[in-house]
Amino acid sequence: MTYLRLIARFCQEKSSEIALFLLTEGMIALVLFLQEIDLTAFKVAFLLPTLIFMIYQSFACYRFIQLHQFLTRTSVENLPRFPDSTLIGEDYQRLITDLEQWSQEKYQELLKFDKDLLDLTKLWTHQMKVPLAALDLMAQTNQLTQSGVQNQLLELDNYLNILLSYLRLQNTSTDFRFETFDVADITRDMIKKYANQFIMKNLSVSISGSWQLTSDRKWLSVAIEQLINNAVKYTKTGGVTIQFDDNMTIKDTGIGILPEDLPRLFEHGFTGYNGRNNQKSTGLGLYLTKGIMDKLELTVSITSQVEKGTEVRIEKN
Repeated sequence: MTYLRLIARFCQEKSSEIALFLLTEGMIALVLFLQEIDLTAFKVAFLLPTLIFMIYQSFACYRFIQLHQFLTRTSVENLPRFPDSTLIGEDYQRLITDLEQWSQEKYQELLKFDKDLLDLTKLWTHQMKVPLAALDLMAQTNQLTQSGVQNQLLELDNYLNILLSYLRLQNTSTDFRFETFDVADITRDMIKKYANQFIMKNLSVSISGSWQLTSDRKWLSVAIEQLINNAVKYTKTGGVTIQFDDNMTIKDTGIGILPEDLPRLFEHGFTGYNGRNNQKSTGLGLYLTKGIMDKLELTVSITSQVEKGTEVRIEKN
């Protein structure tokens, strides 16, 4: 932008000040004229303020052009100190600093999300190969059975749900539809879904009580499914007991969890000794469950004893 255009832009932005000054000068000139003041005094009274105003605006215009040129030459990648010592200038500098800090925080969050997603994808693709390989082996050995295929398809469905739910949960605009329902009802639906695995492993299951809760039915079902899946996966004999009484308790007679693993169960990608030993865990189920519970304002806690079983409790905050 040329100097003439910059000066014209400056005059445009200062038009209200210039108009107010000219109006004031005109009123003063009118008063002096009506009072029949001496012409010399009239000139001094009229022209001196005009000269002072023009000098002041000239310096302001010079400062305006300097500031404009400085800002047009400044790179957003390396913001220098804003060359304006006024209070408004300091406010703008503070806002710029806060914006830069906010941008860095969001960038780090994005990097972390990308890394977590990459780790998740790698782990997810590895876990998806297990039931696919089992189906392939069953087909090659002519050992395809309805129950066996259903079990492997259930595993595939669970891993797919984990990935999709994880991605949806990261979206801050995720919609939650709250309604009042009996948590025991959606739990029974999950038990029916895993009925084949209970039968194949000869595990008993019992549900007692009810719990009327106002929450999101779909997301709570996702969380409960991960807990039931774990209970069936790590229980060899005995069964699973689910009780409701203004909370939900899931008890199993499974292999239990090491005490040193309990504090880290809800961490992203943590599998623990059981998950590594059995090569069945993605380390994402409980992480996803905790994330859902936090958004639904529910609390999930786990206690366990090795070779005796595990107890999971869900309750309101």
